Formats: sequence, C-alpha cells, structure tokens
Amino acid sequence: RLYETTFRIVGIYETGTPFEDGAAVVRVEDAQQLSGHPRQVNAFLIKLRNLSELDRVQGRIERLFPDLTVTRSSDFAEDQEILAYTRAFSWAVSFLAILIGGVGVMNTMLMSVFERTREFGTFRAVGWSRARVLGLVLGESTVLNGLGGVLGVALGVVAFKTISHSPAVSGFLPNRLPPALVAQGLGVAVAVGLISGVYPAWWASRLPPAEAMRYEGSTGGRPWRIHIGTAALRNLLRQPTRSALTMLGIGIAITTMVGLGALADGLIAEMEEFIGGAGVHLVGMQADASIDLSTIDARTIHRIATLPGVEHAEGFLTGYAAVGDLPFFVVFGYPPRGYGIRDFTIVEGEPLAANGQIILGRVAAENLNKEVGETIRIFDRPFRVVGIYETGVPLQDGGGVISLRDAQNLFGQPHKVSFFGVRLKDPEQAQAVKRLIESRFPEVMVSETTEFTENVTDLQLTKAGSWAVAFLALVIGGLGMLNTIGMSVYERTREIGVLRALGWRKGRILGMILRESLALSLLGSVGGLVAALALIFLMNQNPTVAGLVKMRFSLDLLVQTLTTAFALGTVGGIYPAWWASRLQPVEALRYE
Repeated sequence: RLYETTFRIVGIYETGTPFEDGAAVVRVEDAQQLSGHPRQVNAFLIKLRNLSELDRVQGRIERLFPDLTVTRSSDFAEDQEILAYTRAFSWAVSFLAILIGGVGVMNTMLMSVFERTREFGTFRAVGWSRARVLGLVLGESTVLNGLGGVLGVALGVVAFKTISHSPAVSGFLPNRLPPALVAQGLGVAVAVGLISGVYPAWWASRLPPAEAMRYEGSTGGRPWRIHIGTAALRNLLRQPTRSALTMLGIGIAITTMVGLGALADGLIAEMEEFIGGAGVHLVGMQADASIDLSTIDARTIHRIATLPGVEHAEGFLTGYAAVGDLPFFVVFGYPPRGYGIRDFTIVEGEPLAANGQIILGRVAAENLNKEVGETIRIFDRPFRVVGIYETGVPLQDGGGVISLRDAQNLFGQPHKVSFFGVRLKDPEQAQAVKRLIESRFPEVMVSETTEFTENVTDLQLTKAGSWAVAFLALVIGGLGMLNTIGMSVYERTREIGVLRALGWRKGRILGMILRESLALSLLGSVGGLVAALALIFLMNQNPTVAGLVKMRFSLDLLVQTLTTAFALGTVGGIYPAWWASRLQPVEALRYE
C-alpha cells in the first residue's frame, strides 16, 4: 500500500544502481495520481539519432520551451541544486572535523617538541641543520596524521558497511566505497599533517643549541603568573600555546553546537508561529509524508469543515522557487477571501484580491528590490505586486502570497493543498475533534498547533542531525583536551610526587587536576559561545538567510552550553586526574 492505494507486485527487478534497486516502479499515471500531479512529470529523457546534433537540439528545445532546462545526461547530477547544497553541507561538516582535528594534531606536536627540547638542542649541537630538524618534525606530523587517516578510513569502511544494511538508507548508498573517496581521505590526512606540523617544526628548527640543552622542562612560571587568582589557571598558563590550542578546539566545537542549535530552534519556532497563525486550533498535513511533499485533496478540507465542533477549516499550499538572486523563495497559496491570509498584515499597497496578483513579504521585497505595481516572474509566469506585508515570521516575510488557484496551477497540483488549519467552536474539544478527523480521513495527520513541530518527523530529524554534527565536533575537541591534561600531568610527575610527600591526599590531587580541566573547558566554551553569538548576529543580518530563518539563541541553549562545558571538563580530566592521584610519592620523585 502506498498512500492508502493498493498495488499488486508483479515482478522484481535489478539494475545495479542502489537508488533504483531500493525503490519501486509503477505506471506514470498511477505515480501522477499518488503525488497529486496529474499530467505532470519530473523530467523526460531524449535519445538522439545523431549525437553530433546534441547542442543544436538542446538549444532549440530551450528556445521553444523557455520554462524547461535541458541538460546532458552526464551533467544532470551536477546541475541539480539540491545535490550541490547536499555536497556543500557534507564538505562543511568534513571541514569542521578536519579543523578541530588539525588543531589537536598541532597541539600534540607542540607538546612533543617542548618535551624533547634538549634532544633538539643535542641534534643542533652535533651539526644538524635547521632544515633537517624542520624535516624531522614535519615527517613525524605527517606520519602521525597518515596513521590517523588509515584508522579513519577503516572506521569509515566499517560505518559504511553497517549503514548499508539499514533499509532506510541503503537505497541512497553506492554498492561499494569509491576508491577515489578513500584516496581523498588519506590525501587530506597527509595534507593536514603537513599543515599542522609547520609551526611546531619551525619552532623546533629555531631553537638555539646552547639554550635548548640547558632546558629543564616546564617546572615553573614567569613572575607575572603569581598574580593570577587560582592555581588551576597558573598551571594551565605554564604552556600557554598548548592551552590556547586546546581552548581553540573546544571553542570551535561549542560554536558549532550553539550555531546549529540556534538554526534548528529558529526553524522550529518559525514553523510554530507560521502554523499557529490565523487563530486555528488544529493543523493537518498528509499522513506519513514529508513536510515538503504533503498533498491533500481540497475536497477533504470541505468535508472536515462540516464535522461537529468545527467552526471553519481552510487549506493552503506552499512551494519553492528560485526568484532573482534568491535561491529559495517560498510561495504561499491562500484563498484571497479566506481566514489564513488575514495573518499577513499589509503595510504598503492593498491585499491580495485576484489571480495574477502577488503580495510580497517586506524582506523579500527588499531582497528583490521590488515595489508595489512592479511585476515579478515565478517559473516564467508574471505576477503583479499589489502589496507588501509583514508578519514577523522570517519564513513568511521572505516569501510571497498568491491565490490558491494560482499556486495550484503554478506547482501542478490542481485541487490540492499542502496543509490545512481548523478553528474550533470549543478549543477544549481539540483532542476529540482531532480523533474524529483522523478516523474519518486516515490519509491526513492532525495535531494541535502547539504540538505540530513535535509530530513532524522532518523537523525532528533536522534537530537530531544538527546535534549529531555538534556531538562529532565535541568528541574531537574532548579528545584534544584529554591529550592536553594528560600531558600536563605527565610533565608534572615529580611536582605531584612532592605534593604527595608533603601530605596531599589523593582526593586533593584529583580535585586539582579536575579544576584545571574544568577551567580549560570553561574558558574554551566561553570563547566558543561569544563566537557563536557573533555568528548568529551576522547570519541574521544576511538578506538570504533572514528571508528563510532567524537563528535563535535561547536560555535552554545557554544551559546546554554550560552543561556541555562542565561535561567536557569532567570527562577530559577524569582519567588524567585519576592517574595523578594514584602516583606513589617515591616513584614520582625519582621520575626524570
């Protein structure tokens, strides 16, 4: 059964392409009926008698049918905007992981160089040139990252094999991991190793032999450090570069978490405001459908309006188009004399009254540089701008409203709507009316306006996806902090032995190291939070972003940030603190 329509399986096919083998084929007429697009197709294929005529035929088709885009079959995927945005998002996530990982590698190499200062002094004293020292450290960094790249590829292969067995996603994955992707991963690992090792290698190559051989390790601090209020900060500032790099990694992770969280919260909040407009108590969409693909027969809405307890019910249609310089322009289709359109407050011109007209949101009008009386083209169809409106919801203010009939024709969905709102005579009967509608019309899903975003899978998946990316960044940043605190404890083995010999208990040593870890995490998190707030401000000033969503920083997000900082500090410091607390005084004092 597909959308309550029964189909009989008459055969099993195989093409070798996972995307096709994970799907099903029905007659085009049945597909048009299921999708609510009668006499419409997504694309059509053309086979030429003579390939040498390809350019001429392509040009002629585009001249005769200006609303069509003709692409060579080999270039089709590259020309799809959605694939380009998906690829850009995947690269953004990858870049984020590489950036945090690169900072961690640089931190590790710096710690290695500091620890081996006397060794490098010896090399320089016996005649090693600066270039040779530089090459040694760069080689170590490259090998370290190369091994990490091999491990990462192995984990990627395991993850790929595991995910490919999931029916939900197997249809979108290739049969095997492309060798080019494996080579790309290893190449990036080597490149990051080289880049991350440049500064540590440069620092090592410039060490004067005499000073390097007198180096006794990080055992003290500069005089000004004693004025800093806590021992935790004094200990962290013994190696300021190392601590700064660790805080940078944590800061990037926190910036990612807050930024993506603000974006997801903004989307959900706007959808709640959008759906809750016009004073409706219930909102409905197609059952078991994506929010972008929801289509409902308009006659169903008329029947719902006659049910007991319903004051009125009205449907509206949404669609997307590229207009001018705006890649995502939201088009809303409402009955001009309906209830829903009353939520769009006209600030210039006049309300929507007829077909062929459009009212633009204030943000959209500014972005498109359009005024009342001008014409705007959507899918090569002209609409006259009769008014400018404001609602306070960026999703609406960045789009435009046309008549429901125009929207149905524009998007090829005659007699269809995307969503519907229901106003009740008695709001206390919301649950009863909801159950009645869903029992009478199983093809729709109904929610109270306050619960709609919780019931829509698309929005919850968006939020889950943002948290998954943030979690990845936090894990990488947390590992970097674990490395830093561990190295700090290792360097101070004799110092900790002295403290134990002077009577410090294990619990006191444990608390000291944990305070250092928490201080490092808190400082990095504060920096990341400030950067995230700046990013949110800048993104909200961007016309393209402001026309789609307003990123929102909430008190809940602040609490999550502080909780994450505390968790990172605790998890990153617990093992080094435990190790330090178990050091035996005699053994620690003998440590060289």
